Amino acid sequence: MKLPMSSIVLLLVFATLACAPNQRIINSAASETPAPVNVAPPAVGGFDGDLQTMRNADFKFILVFRRKDGAVLNADDKTFANVNGPADVNRRRIADNGKAIIIGSNFPFLPGMMEKMAERFTIENYSKPDSGPMISNVTPNIQVG
Repeated sequence: MKLPMSSIVLLLVFATLACAPNQRIINSAASETPAPVNVAPPAVGGFDGDLQTMRNADFKFILVFRRKDGAVLNADDKTFANVNGPADVNRRRIADNGKAIIIGSNFPFLPGMMEKMAERFTIENYSKPDSGPMISNVTPNIQVG
């Protein structure tokens, strides 16, 4: 069976129209504003931002130490915290315009440390509820000499 030439031309016209893009879809896509791909989340500054950074790091224990009078930490406060505070911490940060020390750790603290720090500082606990005991039940065996 032989098709007439007009039928072949007609089939070619339909095939060409079938492959053409839908102009309505093209116009609707052009009017939409694409969402930015690599946009950082809005920055949270100050103490809340520093605290959120510790939470984002997924530390089990997050403690905040502040002077009892609410003043800015001085050099003696920082030295006291370094000597008497927790030694095995993952991150330590001065925050709240120098009024707080935020400590993030995945390790429980040594016995007696919290009591020593509580003599000088107020302690705020932002630890995970399921983090387990905050104080280690093992006293380190320190040998001198």
